Amino acid sequence: MTWPLFLQMLLMHLIGLVDIFVLSRISDEASAAVGAVNTIMTFVIMMFSFMGQGGSLVYAQCLGAGRRADARRYYSASLVLHVAAGVTVSLLLFAFAPDIARLLGLDGVHLEYGATYLRVVGGGIVLYAVVSMFAGIMSANGHTRQTMTVSVLTNVVNTGLLYVLVLSPSGPQWGVAGAAWSTVTASFVGLAYNVWLVAFRLRVRFAVALSLRDLVQDGRVLLRYTVPTTLEPMLWQAAQIVTTAIITALGPVALAARIYTLTITNLIGMVSSALSQGLQIIVGHLTGAGDAAAVRRTYRSVVWIGLGAAVLLAAAAALFSGPIMRIFTDDLEVVRVGQLLLLMGLVYLPGSAVIMNTAGALRGVGQVRYPALVGILVLWAVFLPLAYTLSLPLGLGVLGVMIAMGVDENLRAVLLVFRWCRLASSPGGTALLDRALVHPSTRPPTVQSEVASQ
Repeated sequence: MTWPLFLQMLLMHLIGLVDIFVLSRISDEASAAVGAVNTIMTFVIMMFSFMGQGGSLVYAQCLGAGRRADARRYYSASLVLHVAAGVTVSLLLFAFAPDIARLLGLDGVHLEYGATYLRVVGGGIVLYAVVSMFAGIMSANGHTRQTMTVSVLTNVVNTGLLYVLVLSPSGPQWGVAGAAWSTVTASFVGLAYNVWLVAFRLRVRFAVALSLRDLVQDGRVLLRYTVPTTLEPMLWQAAQIVTTAIITALGPVALAARIYTLTITNLIGMVSSALSQGLQIIVGHLTGAGDAAAVRRTYRSVVWIGLGAAVLLAAAAALFSGPIMRIFTDDLEVVRVGQLLLLMGLVYLPGSAVIMNTAGALRGVGQVRYPALVGILVLWAVFLPLAYTLSLPLGLGVLGVMIAMGVDENLRAVLLVFRWCRLASSPGGTALLDRALVHPSTRPPTVQSEVASQ
């Protein structure tokens, strides 16, 4: 389940990484501006990605309990939700692109570059909204390799168009606009391939004869679990936007170093994120089938694998921080600050791995609200005030931001693990099954017999 999810996220991330890398060949201003507004795009993409994952929680429990007709109804309701949300967000990003770029602290040529990229890519975000819905359906049905092939195709198209529109001496050399149109066109091709995969290759069927009442009822069930699942990463990314604004105030060197190192730390975080998604789907199936022992056993294995991988990758990034930074820039001051940021990854990336995997397990058993609540409160009540105080008033600069991030990630990890241990060790060990996602009364009789026996 996990390795195709990792490659899928890696390849989707590479679209933005390749854009920034190509634009860095033009100027640091272009790459820094696009990197700054990419925090907005990452925010929106994460929102739709987690909407898709929230839907997959519902599908997985239905499929695990053998209720395939119910799953088909939720597929249809989810499609309506994703299209409606995608169109709304696309219109907002297209209309307010310059204002959003100004809120990030961009001005002059940075503002022009950032607004251009955000208007084009943001205006086409409805494509990704629908792609994420299809990805949730395929993942819940166990077809994670197929979702990976969509990302492969999208990257191939994007890279080819970047060469033609931006780098080729015989091409139009559109710069930032060319990079933006490359991304949107690649997303459209990926969506078309998604539709073909789901409808004709995998033959996943949607419920087509749904009344408005059915859509509303099923939509409410989906929203009950997608909203908390989506809200926490949305507000996390919103916190990153505020963080970018703080770093922008520290100067162009800090901003460039932050953008370049963020591409590396995001790659490391994808390992844990992929494990978390795979764990969430498997736990959803196991919970629907009523196997509490397998739920606990799977969580223990995955959380240790994720923690070990995060430590090793963070250490490797810190050890080779110099060569890594020189891939992006020759500015020695940017390289020096970037090396410090990669070294600080050892402080917060392991905690982030524990957060993602524990939150995935909690969501898989129906605990969707607690991870969201912890993430929101700690981020906005601890991380942001601490990051601002350490970086600007106390003069620690970008190092202060990273110290605050270490406090935030490790505190949240402790709170989530405490919650899981409390559930897993509750009397009878049945708490993990007490929060079925959809229609608890329809759970298989084996659940009730297991509860009685324990």
